[in-house]
This record gives sequence, C-alpha cells and structure tokens, in this order.
Amino acid sequence: MSRGVAQDRLGRQFLVEKFAARAARNRIADTLAALKDRGLDRILVPEMTGSGSWLGQYQEAFFQVTRFVHGTDLPRPGWLASQNRGRAMAGFLIDMGQCAKTLFFQTPPFSIKTYIYRLFEDMKAVQPDQHARYLPVLKFLEKKFMAAHDSLPKVFCHGDFHPVNVIWADDRIRAVIDWEFAGVKPDIFDAANLLGCAGIEHPEGLAMPMATTFLARLYRAGAISDHGWLWLPDYVLALRFAWLAEWLRKADEQMLDMELQFMQILMAHQQDLKAVWADAAGM
Repeated sequence: MSRGVAQDRLGRQFLVEKFAARAARNRIADTLAALKDRGLDRILVPEMTGSGSWLGQYQEAFFQVTRFVHGTDLPRPGWLASQNRGRAMAGFLIDMGQCAKTLFFQTPPFSIKTYIYRLFEDMKAVQPDQHARYLPVLKFLEKKFMAAHDSLPKVFCHGDFHPVNVIWADDRIRAVIDWEFAGVKPDIFDAANLLGCAGIEHPEGLAMPMATTFLARLYRAGAISDHGWLWLPDYVLALRFAWLAEWLRKADEQMLDMELQFMQILMAHQQDLKAVWADAAGM
C-alpha cells in the first residue's frame, strides 16, 4: 500500500491510497458508510467513483480517495494526563457501539486466545529463544483467563483504537481513522488496546487521568459488560501479543525488551489495576 495527498481544482485536499487488492477495502468502506448512515460522525467515508464503487482501478492497482482532514499534533506523553482526551475517546466508542448495534457481520469474531497460541507455535518453530522468554506470560494467562475468554460478550470494535489513529483538534476528535482491523471482537477489545498503548508509553499512564476518565465514562454508559470489566486487566495483557508479533516481524530488539518488561508489570499488578479502575469507574 502507498498513499499521498492530492488537491483538486477547487483547492480541496484528498488522501489517495493505492492497493494491490480491493476485497478488504470494499468491506471497510461498506462498514464506514453504514455507520455514517446510522449517525456516527467523526469518521471519514471514502469517495465513490463515477461508476458507484469505492475503488477505482488503473492497470493492476486499485485506488481509493478519502477527504483529507488536518489535525493537531498529539502531545506525547502529555496525552496521558488529559481528562478531555479520555472523555472524547470514550464518547466515540459509546457512539460507535450504539450505531453498530444493527450491523450484521459474516466474518467470525476475533479470538486473541487463538492468535496467541498460533504465535507461540510460530515462535517455537522459528524463534525458540523468544518462545522461552514469553512462555511465562502464556502460563500466567492460562491460569484463569484462557478458560474465560470464549465467554466474553462480542460487539463491533474499531480494532486498532488508540490516539495515534485519531485526527485531533487540540483535545477534541475530528476523525477516527485506520479501520483495517474493524470487526466483531470482545466488548473490552478497544478499551484494552487503548489502555495498553497508554501503559507502554509509560506504566503510570494506566492510572493517569486519561485512562481513569476514559473508563469512568464507559462504565457510566454501560458500554462494557460486567463480565468484560472482570477480565479487563487480563485482556490488556493478552492483547499485547498482537503488538509483540509486530516487534518480532521487525526484529526490533528494543521494543521486544520493552514489551516483555511491560507484560511483567501487567502480571505483577493485575489486582492493583482492578482496584484503581474500579475506583475510577465508581463501582
């Protein structure tokens, strides 16, 4: 995939993306259009071609055009202290959940449990040293979480929800982008991904105002099931394996070391996190 910004004769700017295949992009565009029709704002639906399709084709490549929106830089790690950003991100998830209730998806729900076991099989075969390093984390999850995983309620999720995938206007959301991983997942998926991103930036971020305000608003709105709340710290830990796969692919030794340290922090402080998050939510 490649992308660039183009300007038309009226001075309007558009993001132009090039893809080798179109099936997944059509699915994502259909989903965004359906959410927009149901009232979800702060999303960018691609422009349709003159023939009424989401992608245009030139030779062997496919192109998609989306309105380009300017934003303000995300202060890092300053966003961790922002109640407004936590409130805004929770508000978006709440609105998205309401708008997605009537959507139907044919693809099966995502299973982080299945993903983790497959990743460990690959590590054992190709990277046995990494397999050994991370095996204690798997053993930790197998004590309780893996048995409970399949009973987590499933809903539509963004799939890669974190502040870098938001176009900001100071501390307000202009648009949420990068929907490649959207689909049916456990109801704590997006919240766990955001919390994990906060914690990897700085472990104290797990209990700073962005995180606590974010969770408090989700709780008041009933956006997460009681069962989901029970397993949220475990799911934050489990979901870090999706990020680990990226560090393994890139052979990024610094991030591999950092990820293991973060996982160890999450394991050591599971009960502390449950207490802090429950207090923040007013449970």
